[in-house]
Amino acid sequence: MRILIFSDLHSNLEALAALHAVEKAPDALLFLGDLVGYGPDPAACLGWVRAHATHVVQGDHDHATATGADFASPDEYLELAIATRDHTLRQLRPSDLAYLASLPTTARVELGGARFFLAHGTPREPLTRGLDIATASENRLRSELEGIDADVVLLGHTHVPAIRRIGNTYIVNPGSLGQPRHGLPSATFAAWEDGRLQIHHIDYDPKPTQNKLALMSLDPEIQERLREILAKGI
Repeated sequence: MRILIFSDLHSNLEALAALHAVEKAPDALLFLGDLVGYGPDPAACLGWVRAHATHVVQGDHDHATATGADFASPDEYLELAIATRDHTLRQLRPSDLAYLASLPTTARVELGGARFFLAHGTPREPLTRGLDIATASENRLRSELEGIDADVVLLGHTHVPAIRRIGNTYIVNPGSLGQPRHGLPSATFAAWEDGRLQIHHIDYDPKPTQNKLALMSLDPEIQERLREILAKGI
């Protein structure tokens, strides 16, 4: 059984098309939140994920857009999140906002004989905190996993891909498909296939997405920062 896992799409339709181009339809598709925010195509991305994803959890951008709550973006990205919310709201229908608001903050699913736990941020604070899997101490990770009965814990939010194993449990962050921040512009996702986990990178052309930013009525410095993230992954 092959399961694709991705997160933090952030309204980037070209990144989603790149995933579709390199991967045939999997047996299951798990999405870890933040469908919207930052990018130019929230409606198209939301529609695709709603139609094709097997399980979806809510990210802080999804929650903030649907409810007017605060974003949980890091300080250096918070201005970008706030600046692009109006564009997102103009593109989405009431039914789209209702869908975002209705998404669960966590999910437990069993697929292919394995137990998966899904959340956007941390298992206990899925909408307000993130967890840097790559640099967190083993004690910190054990604390986060306490009481979570799963073979694979899937988390997003940081936009940085990583896989760690703590005891018999894998913790996986697939990184960001739509707005990479791992020092490279490649879109990333994870795949689970019959118990094997792997992070995949997709080299795609971000220029069409960058060009659409000019249509979002953003201040020039906001637009330029978003273009830079897509070009450099920083």
